[in-house]
Amino acid sequence: MIVIFARLRSLVALLAAALVLVTAPLARADYGDPPEVEAQRLVHVLGYVGADYGGAVDHGAITNQGEYDEQLSLLDDGAKIAGRIQPALPADAPRVDLPSLVGKVRTLVDKKAPASEVTAATLDARTAILGAFRLAEAPAAAPNAERGRAIFQKHCTECHGEQGRGDTPKAATLNPRPANFWDPDVADGMTPFRVASTVRFGVQGTAMVPFSQLSEAERWDVAFYVVSLRHTEAPADGSPTYALGELATRPDASLREELLSAGIPQDRVSATLADLRKRAPYEDRAARSPLALARAKLDRARVALQRGDREGAKGQIIDSYLEGVEPVEAQLKSMDAGVVARIEDHYMGLRAALDRGETPAELNASISRTLAELTAAESRLKEGAKRTSFVSTAISSGGIVVREGVEAALLVAALLGLAAQAGHADKKRYVHAGWAVAIVLGMLTFLLSLRLVTISGAKRELIEGITALLATAVLFYVSYSLLAKREVQRWMRFLKEHISPRKAALSLFGVSFLAAYREAFETVLFYQALLASDASSLAAVVGAAVGAVVLVIIVSAYTRAGRFAPPQVFFRISSYLLYGLAVVFIGQGLSALQMAGVVPAHRVGLPSVPVVGFYPTLETITAQLILLALAVGAYVWNKRSPAAGPPPRGATPAPAKG
Repeated sequence: MIVIFARLRSLVALLAAALVLVTAPLARADYGDPPEVEAQRLVHVLGYVGADYGGAVDHGAITNQGEYDEQLSLLDDGAKIAGRIQPALPADAPRVDLPSLVGKVRTLVDKKAPASEVTAATLDARTAILGAFRLAEAPAAAPNAERGRAIFQKHCTECHGEQGRGDTPKAATLNPRPANFWDPDVADGMTPFRVASTVRFGVQGTAMVPFSQLSEAERWDVAFYVVSLRHTEAPADGSPTYALGELATRPDASLREELLSAGIPQDRVSATLADLRKRAPYEDRAARSPLALARAKLDRARVALQRGDREGAKGQIIDSYLEGVEPVEAQLKSMDAGVVARIEDHYMGLRAALDRGETPAELNASISRTLAELTAAESRLKEGAKRTSFVSTAISSGGIVVREGVEAALLVAALLGLAAQAGHADKKRYVHAGWAVAIVLGMLTFLLSLRLVTISGAKRELIEGITALLATAVLFYVSYSLLAKREVQRWMRFLKEHISPRKAALSLFGVSFLAAYREAFETVLFYQALLASDASSLAAVVGAAVGAVVLVIIVSAYTRAGRFAPPQVFFRISSYLLYGLAVVFIGQGLSALQMAGVVPAHRVGLPSVPVVGFYPTLETITAQLILLALAVGAYVWNKRSPAAGPPPRGATPAPAKG
């Protein structure tokens, strides 16, 4: 009996020791860890609640009592963690009340609130914790696919199975059963970040214990492998180039919705997802596409916002556009000008939202919308590259010349007409000299940019902005005085007698040159993009020649119309046209400087209309309204003034009419 008792006591001791060994990782995970690890655990708990709450409550009623009780238990643990780490917030971290954030989630769960509200509350809390403790949501380097597979085979297959279906003999004995990574209810909401957190901290109340012995890099390796398991299709080529941070935090459901919105056919979405899960995380694709750089910088902006660094986020947003979008803007415009306008709207909206002091959660939503638009843009670029042909290239080339040159062509035509009507017909050559020099300089810019320098996005926007504002100044100088005169004939006589030929020549040359060079510079950028897409050079030349002919026809038609129209009518229309172009140019110039980060941008809730230079910010609208107010003021002054413009020498001023 004594022997039996001794053996029984030894067995109990062994069982107790085994229990201590089994539960030791859980104990270490609960107490004594550094605040950063505790913060990671809290993020994990909140992520688990946010993802699984919808399976426990529906329309205010509990649908799974066990799952609901688990949510409450997790939030109890989360509240304890929040209380422990609140005093350990870094001194330079944004001031957040972690217990209150967790308490808000608990209140919503207690009320059995809609899943969307609980998910939003958990996202707000997670964002605050990630930012306060400088936690990473993505690996520092690309994961290792082979190492991830090996870790899964060694540690996970006994419960989850070789393919991750959770159908092993051991899985059948467990309650709850291990997750089936092929189940859409599980897999559609799964992300590598959530899997890595689960591997690190385990899942309370299940057989999923923490694997704290794995390094951070190894946890990311197995996490990306797990998320890829159900994607057995052959990966598609030409997928949008997502940043690694996006692939780590975006679930399949979100990516699928965005791919469909970007225009990817339904029958290619599965293969595209397979590429994003099985190949993209392991390859450095950022160098292949400027838009990938744009995405990466937006992701850095999101991280900066989490950490309270709004100025850093602003710089990343500006760089994202200048370094990632601007280099392909011309090529995008040649395929779909609408997507370019929407992207510019999104970036300007982000800048304005930052200035308004919107919360990180609101800004994250704006960044997500911008990223979705970049996905659509990259899809357009890749589809356009597939359809490149001689005819399509020629049409694109001709369209570039006509679209970019029509403003300059109308301006040149108006200048020629004004010079003739004002008695400076001999100065027409200065108008032609202006646009001719601009074209030559544009060609030199093209050759230099190809052979010697790469024009950065910031420099492009600065050149475009400054040139447009200079053209505005000269146009205003030339056209406002014309608008301010009521009696056109008397003003024309004044021009003939009082404006020096040299001054007229400089004005005509200056306006023609500045307007034409601005359009020539933009055209250079478009042709850089067109030729970079392996388009036919001959087709581009043919299209450009046809476009140039169209512009000549426009100029000829306008100047010929002036021969038949009454001088006063033609003179007045030309003056209005020049002044209208000044209004357009000032909007375009200020917008370019805003995109370069030189001029502040305060967004107004109106759509952009780039063709007339309307960009909805307080700065551009104010500048354009000032010009329009001056024009209205000149018109009113004319109506009230008894005479307009000085009389010709030796003549008696004409009496006022009316």
